[in-house]
Amino acid sequence: MINDNTKSLCLQLIRADSEKEVIDILSQAGYWEDEKFWRFYSDYENNFNTIGNQQSSPDAALIEKIINAIDARLMNECLAKGIDPESPQAPQSIIEAVAVFFDMGIDCKSSMAGRIKYWQDNKRKDVAKGITVAATGFMPSQGNLCLTISDCGEGQTPKMMPNTFLSTTESNKLRIPFVQGKFNMGGTGVLKFCGKHNLQLIVTKRNPILLHKRESSSDDNWGFTIVRREDPRGNRRSSVYSYLAPIDAENRPQKGEVLSFYSNTMSIFPEGQDPYARESQWGTLVKLYEYTLSNRSNIIMGDGLLRRIDLLIPNIALPIRLYECRKYRGHAGSFETTVNGLSVRLEDDRGENIESPWSFSLDVSGEKITGTIYLFKQNCADTYRKNEGIIFTINGQTHGYISNNFFKNKKIGLSYLANSLLVIIDCSNISGRAREDLFMNSRDRLSNGPLKKEIEMELAELLKKHAGLREQNEARRREAIESVIGDSKPLENVLESILKKSPILSKLFIAGERLSNPFKTKKVAEEDKKFIGNKYPTYFKFKNVNYGESIKKDCHINMRCRVFFETDARNDYFSRDGDNGTFSLYMNRGDDEVPVQNYSINLNNGIATLSIKLPNNCEVGDNLQFTSIVCDPTSIIPFINKMQVNVKEEADPKGKSGKREKPPGKEKGNDREIPQGISLPEIQEIFEEQWDKQEPPFDKYTALRIKNSGSGNGEFEVYDYQVNMDNIYLKNELKNSSKEADLVRARFKFGMVLIGLALIKQDIEKHKDNSELDSETIEDKVEDFTKAIAPILLPMIDSLGTLDLDEIEQDYSSEAAASIE
Repeated sequence: MINDNTKSLCLQLIRADSEKEVIDILSQAGYWEDEKFWRFYSDYENNFNTIGNQQSSPDAALIEKIINAIDARLMNECLAKGIDPESPQAPQSIIEAVAVFFDMGIDCKSSMAGRIKYWQDNKRKDVAKGITVAATGFMPSQGNLCLTISDCGEGQTPKMMPNTFLSTTESNKLRIPFVQGKFNMGGTGVLKFCGKHNLQLIVTKRNPILLHKRESSSDDNWGFTIVRREDPRGNRRSSVYSYLAPIDAENRPQKGEVLSFYSNTMSIFPEGQDPYARESQWGTLVKLYEYTLSNRSNIIMGDGLLRRIDLLIPNIALPIRLYECRKYRGHAGSFETTVNGLSVRLEDDRGENIESPWSFSLDVSGEKITGTIYLFKQNCADTYRKNEGIIFTINGQTHGYISNNFFKNKKIGLSYLANSLLVIIDCSNISGRAREDLFMNSRDRLSNGPLKKEIEMELAELLKKHAGLREQNEARRREAIESVIGDSKPLENVLESILKKSPILSKLFIAGERLSNPFKTKKVAEEDKKFIGNKYPTYFKFKNVNYGESIKKDCHINMRCRVFFETDARNDYFSRDGDNGTFSLYMNRGDDEVPVQNYSINLNNGIATLSIKLPNNCEVGDNLQFTSIVCDPTSIIPFINKMQVNVKEEADPKGKSGKREKPPGKEKGNDREIPQGISLPEIQEIFEEQWDKQEPPFDKYTALRIKNSGSGNGEFEVYDYQVNMDNIYLKNELKNSSKEADLVRARFKFGMVLIGLALIKQDIEKHKDNSELDSETIEDKVEDFTKAIAPILLPMIDSLGTLDLDEIEQDYSSEAAASIE
């Protein structure tokens, strides 16, 4: 009878969908109020300092629960086969573990083994049913979303729970090479996002096959507990996390045991509309009550949880199954789908939503990093990510990201692609020390240290010089300009006239020469042939040189050395999963070959671009000998290329010849050049019907947006100016003003452009001696500032323009007389 009562209590807690229900259930059982039944989490009263300092977002915290479930499944398969997970016989990576345990019949050394992107849909679905996430509770508008994560992993006995699920200090998985969760936080990051009392239910049973020796009569039982947060009180200055452990409990700090009961099976998995229908003989269920997801709507539709899991575990080791079990009006049944990770989605959607992926390889301070650049078709990126631009992964899990504002930085100049780019960087092969320096232990954000800044600088250099991205940026810019204006010359002439009429404005903006057409002609563009590469290259050699021949290059000591190779390898050759190629670079020192640090290489349609940062200790006149080696799993003989680099004297980084330029003459004339600095802007008028075509879309408050055209010559930046001609404050002024509509529009348009020019000029002066990447782009600054000034721009121009000296003096006299009285 006691066993049945305990099981009944557990079932009530599983079915409960609010904190109030849980508290009522535990109060009726006599457990909620009595502290002696609650044991400190990790047997440590000051545990809030650790548990409260985890992931900063509910989405990232939830990922840790899913990762733990994947680890549990891999551990279960390993132990069930009688393999010690810490032994040399155990798989030495996550991919190898998946290959050994789930890809039976496939050679483990095959490039397809252990990678779910090669699985059939029915296999993905079958395996996914072993790890599920079910959403229960009320409608999204009513809150109270509950999430239940269930798995058929190894499970734990009731006696083992305090040292596994309920511990933050044990090193249970630290020396197991094929799991992710090595910090033993027990997925505690989710707790602070669980309602007011941070309630979490854990139900678990050990796989009977793994119980070779029973150490307790409860080893065959299901154990369960509730975790809660207790507020500061008395002499305790911070909250404390505790869990229900009423068996043999005495007053704190004595340690009771968790509740347990025997049952051959438990319904811990969802089936159809019922979140707790499918039975299991072992496994784990974790329920998060009233979980504060960033988006509480349907978890598998739109921008729901499915998309976040895809992004936060882009190369997920095992597929999982999502179930939306809340009852939506007008919908009968349960939504369900399989999560395969972003990389699988990108591979499946390559032709539909992606222009082209490019691979690259970086060496930063001796740390090897590979990556893939994805360029989405216009307005397709939001299906895959929010504002993430560069995501950093280890073993398939996102550990941090940089926003897509990075691409708008003037040192990169990819503004027209900024909202369509996603870069996935694989940091799985960096050293343990570098991993600690680059990522926070919470595994959801980057540490703002020297290594991150070095990686950012290498990425900026790679992206800025990437031929494929430059071509696409150029194409997007051409499309944007051609879609909104026919001829920009009249607008340019008006602006030039304004500048010439005011010597102050002319000096302030030092508007530059008109650049030649930055676009390829349509005829040339049409002649470009589509590149179709091979999975594995048949050649990899210096451009325009026979294979085996070495080359000689000169490089200024303060510049990077850039070298071009020709190959027939696909663009994803260096970064694809499993069967990728590797690029290694060595410098000869006597009879030794020393690995080179700080270089990057990227592939674009048969051209590989190598960018090398010269060693810090090299001197002018040095002759540096380099050897590059390219190989892949099919290589019998690698591709080896040798080159010499002669180190020359310093050069002006902006490409000046060093000669004094002739100053502009004093002669009058329309063709006289103004000193270089900021080019005359390309002005685009954007109307309401074009708002949604912009990236990101305009709204009624947008006033001015600038975009780096990418066509600067290194001496000055060239920006395009997009003015919202249906701005709400402009439309209000047109409605109420007695002036001609064309005059009002012209004042708004050119006033905004002049403000943009002033802000750019200030930004150039502020950062002219700064080589680091800006944390906030000038494009964002201009858009935010012009939004703020839009309400007053036209009234200010109108009012100030009518002031005269007599009126001002009269006002001063009136104020003085009033103060005397």
